[in-house]
Amino acid sequence: MTTTLDIQPLDDTTLSARLSGRLDVLGVDAVETRFTAAIVPSGKHALVDLSDVAFVASLGIRMFVAVGRAMARDGRKLALHSANENVAEVLEMAALDKLMIVAADADAAQAALSA
Repeated sequence: MTTTLDIQPLDDTTLSARLSGRLDVLGVDAVETRFTAAIVPSGKHALVDLSDVAFVASLGIRMFVAVGRAMARDGRKLALHSANENVAEVLEMAALDKLMIVAADADAAQAALSA
């Protein structure tokens, strides 16, 4: 399964990213540089749609933590949303909700960014 990344501006303050595939060794290797380079220096918040992500390994968690911490230094927020049940369980076990926004859907993520 190929891992892909699509990033588009949502508005003047927020980027929308959509990941698909597996965030394992090969998947993270395929998207991490583009994900980081597009989001961290953008000066914008980021909404990340995980609805098409089938699996997240520790490298995927590390990618989210690194990007989230870099954004937080500038007062920006990273919001992950729409994860399937298995991915949501991994995010919960890794306590990512303590470091960034983890929401059930795009509307909840957008609302949390605005809060």
